[in-house]
Amino acid sequence: MLERIYRLLSSLKGGTMIPTEIVLNPQSYAKIVSELADTLGYEGISHLQLTHHLALTVSIQHENTDIIVLKEVSPNPCPVCHRRLTFLRETIDRFESDDANQVRCPMGHRYPGELKVYYLSIFQDSALGEKEKPIKVCPECGGEHIQYLGADVMFCLDCDWDSGMEARYRLRRDR
Repeated sequence: MLERIYRLLSSLKGGTMIPTEIVLNPQSYAKIVSELADTLGYEGISHLQLTHHLALTVSIQHENTDIIVLKEVSPNPCPVCHRRLTFLRETIDRFESDDANQVRCPMGHRYPGELKVYYLSIFQDSALGEKEKPIKVCPECGGEHIQYLGADVMFCLDCDWDSGMEARYRLRRDR
């Protein structure tokens, strides 16, 4: 689980969304503390040590858990000089504490903005990656060349079988 969090956090580097908090349920929290203790070779890890290790606030709740809270200031880049915002964490903190809803770009321009908050599930990508494809053999011709376009949308490359896809266009036939 700790590896999954590392992977999600590293995928956000260089983007405009900043992770600000991790919300876990008590079981996930215990698992992460145990994994980190094993990794570092300690007998136990305190909440403060976990927070410092992840460089994020870690909360324990019973509802809406196992998420990473992401925040983003919009618009980015500055609409006046078109420079990207730097020091995003500080910019977000300043924006949250200021009642004027104004963003200040690196060149000093102030413009109206908004703060967007996203909730990224820690388990979301693993659930999609580990999902077994339901059909491996074509029910019509027995071929093994099934092409998937989505979770339940597929067709056979060897014959004309499909899973009930509807055409997005119609062929016009001359009379």
